[in-house]
Amino acid sequence: MTLSINLRKMVHRKSAEYCAPTLAGNTAAGAFVVSDKSNMIPNHDIAYYVGGVSAIWNYNADEDAWIQLPNSGATGTFAAGACGEFRAISAPGGAITLTATGGTTTTISTALTLTRDLSGYEIRAVAGPGAGYVGTIKTNGLGANAIITVEVASGVAFTAATQYQIFGGSLWFFNSGTAAVGFSVYDRATNAWTARSVTGIPTAWGTDAQLVSTPGRSSNNGLGFVNGTSTAGAASTITLEAGKTFLLNQWANYQIRIKSGTGAGQIRTIASNTAGASPVVTVSAAWTTNPDATSVYVIEGNDDYFYLLGNNAVTMYRYSISANTWTTLSPGAARAGAYAAGGTADWIDSIAAEEWTNGAYGNHYTTTIFHQLGRYLYCFRGGASNTLDVYDIAANTWISGIAYGQQMETFTTGSCSIDLDGVIYIQKEATGRVYRFNVAKNVLEPFVLNPVPQGAAVVGDKMFLTTFTEGAAKLNYLHTLGNTRSELTRWLVI
Repeated sequence: MTLSINLRKMVHRKSAEYCAPTLAGNTAAGAFVVSDKSNMIPNHDIAYYVGGVSAIWNYNADEDAWIQLPNSGATGTFAAGACGEFRAISAPGGAITLTATGGTTTTISTALTLTRDLSGYEIRAVAGPGAGYVGTIKTNGLGANAIITVEVASGVAFTAATQYQIFGGSLWFFNSGTAAVGFSVYDRATNAWTARSVTGIPTAWGTDAQLVSTPGRSSNNGLGFVNGTSTAGAASTITLEAGKTFLLNQWANYQIRIKSGTGAGQIRTIASNTAGASPVVTVSAAWTTNPDATSVYVIEGNDDYFYLLGNNAVTMYRYSISANTWTTLSPGAARAGAYAAGGTADWIDSIAAEEWTNGAYGNHYTTTIFHQLGRYLYCFRGGASNTLDVYDIAANTWISGIAYGQQMETFTTGSCSIDLDGVIYIQKEATGRVYRFNVAKNVLEPFVLNPVPQGAAVVGDKMFLTTFTEGAAKLNYLHTLGNTRSELTRWLVI
């Protein structure tokens, strides 16, 4: 039976629905909740609450119930400044690209100890025999050295030289500290945590923070930002069609993925691109197989990167998953003010507005911004200010103090955000007031008032989204946790 949705804002009023409270007790400084906005993982209307190193809980929206996850073992001292992110891509052992131990045209032998059924999950081969394969897992073994069987056979048998990725989900947790910090990732497929490097990050970290990723497979609701077929390639370049016209370095720091044709499966970070028609894209690492006129590509968000903001500082850090290293970014223009308590950061990868889909200059800004999906982190500065700063990922520069409509509300301790389709939902401190910042319209708008009483304001993300999908129909729900409270409330987003 087809699901029809005919809701109208003036007719169907937003009503708060009370959900099961978190079993971890009241939210405290640093506690945060994250969810997967990609909708890639089957039957995964799940959120993840981190209330401490060992207080980590899974919320199942379908069942409206909670269950505890394993102790993270993360170093540091959990408090203000803790933050995290959920990714659709798996990260067993901290890696998102894995190497098979053997295989056939329908099986991949792994070195993984799998603990759950992965049937229905996406798997893709990115290098070696079978590279370019994208399919669905049919069955998998449980326990050590699990064998994965795929629904549709590959044209080439997988071998021990095949590199692959699974989209089973991973929770990334950055822990605060007074003399040491921690960074760990939980992989759903293996039910295990792995510590990652914190070299290059301040050992004292607090106040408030955000960890932001730019996932490729979920970019622009899975469509990517630019699609096409190349005309040529060389050791570290790919030449795109004459119909593609770019600005200089417009796509720097994104990734380009060869979907099919020569070089299929390869993923590379974009270092630069030429301006004008038939642009030449230079990648950061040489191709294993040079693309040519048969190579079908997509430009999308960069799976390899996380951005870390906070600690009452203007400095921002970037983490590379593949290298397990942190880099201190040196923007062409520094941020004009520190990321303070109640600050937010949202990667804008999808906007239902033609000028943002096709690319145009936004002259309504005090500083001209090119309308390009996936290019910007929108960051309300916090610290009892109403200041909006924007980080340009491609240009590695900050645009500080952007003027916007209805710029009266300030945000400080207790404020947090979540984004969906070009709208940033912001919970204002312990007031219960939720606003929405419409990126395309460049205006802050009222959204809803949470009727649940609030306790003392505490820093940390306390909002998440879940999506009910049936065919082409989608229903999005905005969930909020209160400040120093355990109650969970949701609203249908019409």
